[in-house]
Amino acid sequence: MAAPQVKTSEYFYSEVKSSKGGRHIVNFLQIIAIILVIGVILYLVILIPNQVDGQSMEPNFHDKQLLFTDKTINWLGPLIPALNYNYGRGDVVVFPEGERDLIKRVVGMPGDRLRIEKDRVYINDLLLDEAYIPDAMPTRTILGGGSINEGETVEVPADSYFLMGDNRTNSKDSRFRDIGFVERKELKGRVFFRYWPLDSFGIIGRGESQMVNQ
Repeated sequence: MAAPQVKTSEYFYSEVKSSKGGRHIVNFLQIIAIILVIGVILYLVILIPNQVDGQSMEPNFHDKQLLFTDKTINWLGPLIPALNYNYGRGDVVVFPEGERDLIKRVVGMPGDRLRIEKDRVYINDLLLDEAYIPDAMPTRTILGGGSINEGETVEVPADSYFLMGDNRTNSKDSRFRDIGFVERKELKGRVFFRYWPLDSFGIIGRGESQMVNQ
């Protein structure tokens, strides 16, 4: 009986074709794994995503906007002081309050003597002119549950900050007794990028302010 004939060319072609398909799948899975690892590293070490909740940061940030917060400032700043890479007045920061995160702006720095009087903020007896809030936006103390009284001067403790929302008439912040001064170790990071909605896509810098004689 004659031996069966094998069509070598067709068999070889089929084998090569199958092998190439397998390599494509493996390569795709490797790419996915690398992306996931990079994502985890970014989340744990470099940045965290945040969502604006409510109206407390209007008109600069609106409800449901999506932001990235830089975490490296928490460990890189103290590690290399010469970089001058630290929180500053006008920065937008994130910190926990109960089971949620709050997004507020740094107004009082460590060692500042801060006063709220006649709807304005004073730092070391100088008027704080905040370019990031409308001129008509009043800054008022909280009656009955505030951490600071009208016309009272308080000193911001070392390694702590006095934080307020840009919408001063609708913001729970350091003016409330149950929040008060926020220690540096409590800050999760500095907001630096807005990625949604697309019409507001871009880098978020430090809010401009200056202290003037009044």
